Amino acid sequence: MTKTLTRSADLYAAGREALLHEPPGGDPGKLTLVKAQGSLVWDDTGKEYIDCTAQAWSNNLGANDPRVIEAAIEQTRQITHARPTFHTPALLELAALMVRIAPESLDRVGFTLHGSMAVEMALKLAMRNRPDATHIAVLHDGYHGRSITTMAASWPHPGNVFGSMQPRFLRLPRPDRYRPRLGLTPEQDTETTLAVIRDMLVKGVDGPVAALIYEPIQGNGGHNAFSARWHEEIRSICDEFGIMLIIDEVQTGLGRTGRMWASEYYGIEPDVLVFGKGVGGGFPLAGVLAKQRYAKFLAGDDQLTFGQFPISIAAGLAAVKAVIDDNLCATAEEHGAYASERLLEMQRRHPLIGEVRSPGLMVSIELVRDRITKEPATVEAHQVFRKAQERGVILGESRYANLGSLIKIKPPLDISRELLARALDVLDQVLGEVESEHGMAAS
Repeated sequence: MTKTLTRSADLYAAGREALLHEPPGGDPGKLTLVKAQGSLVWDDTGKEYIDCTAQAWSNNLGANDPRVIEAAIEQTRQITHARPTFHTPALLELAALMVRIAPESLDRVGFTLHGSMAVEMALKLAMRNRPDATHIAVLHDGYHGRSITTMAASWPHPGNVFGSMQPRFLRLPRPDRYRPRLGLTPEQDTETTLAVIRDMLVKGVDGPVAALIYEPIQGNGGHNAFSARWHEEIRSICDEFGIMLIIDEVQTGLGRTGRMWASEYYGIEPDVLVFGKGVGGGFPLAGVLAKQRYAKFLAGDDQLTFGQFPISIAAGLAAVKAVIDDNLCATAEEHGAYASERLLEMQRRHPLIGEVRSPGLMVSIELVRDRITKEPATVEAHQVFRKAQERGVILGESRYANLGSLIKIKPPLDISRELLARALDVLDQVLGEVESEHGMAAS
């Protein structure tokens, strides 16, 4: 029997209960967004929010930029779908543009619709180039997506029941600059970790390693950055052992760090670079950039019906052009410096703030219950998130299922200074409230 629902409230309630990814009865705390413009979003009650997540770090260019919207509309009028055995003008133009702005020597590009599939494209490319290899390496606390394969390549999923279908990855340790091992300094921890990795590759691996994939700044796993020494030596290790170096820039690419690519910011030379999120201007788009000598795909190796979706491609072309034309890399650097300065000042007053992290507008704070023990303040971090949202500011969290202790400030790169300042003011207020509720004395 077909149910007839007339009121919007009834339709929304029925929709919440029907959504497969929601808890039974729906998630009452989840906002229903109805409009977005720039760094602002509005819910179905008309309430306005400053979005400091850029919708999962995807709107590097502010939401609904008219250049992107008009490009998508025009493409819709011309042709909405072309299978991957055909080209479209926007596809060819975007391919040429991505190669032009890519780090040096990355002169081939492939497209798909989201980051997980782009990572899988890179992994396929690694295996095609090293058919004798039996391993692909990842780092502890890395995150590369939610497909069956990329979930296995990421930090261990709680309650994982998919293991029997997942590939096995060689998990390598990473240095921890905030919580170094065994009382070491951050520099000593980096050297120790590099030595352990080399030792594992020599003595602990039963077969060749096709590739190492890692994020230049770990995102979902907890804004973990690495020193220039680390990046330099990892490149040397990959060269020594014949390992393809894949840099996952789904979060860090397209201006987020103050440079077009974090690889440029840190001086990394990737063999393959994975991009996504910000490239689509709010539309689903991702892909890989690769060195010419690794472009060895055979027919059918990597081909998806909607992998080169013309509307996403056209929107992405407009978005990338806008990032360049508006000089948003420089804007991200300036906003990031301002946000970091504000947060460092807050750190002197708020005991919850253990560390302030950047670069560019990839900004976060690690919350701790004690600055000496550095115990992660996971409960408190979620309380800060909830209180800020109630006041009209959407902040980011790390990991998921309330397992992280970070608060992230990663708005669109073209956010106004006024909105960024207002968002930081709200964060300042709610940090004080949470500290008071937990008996933490402000400095």
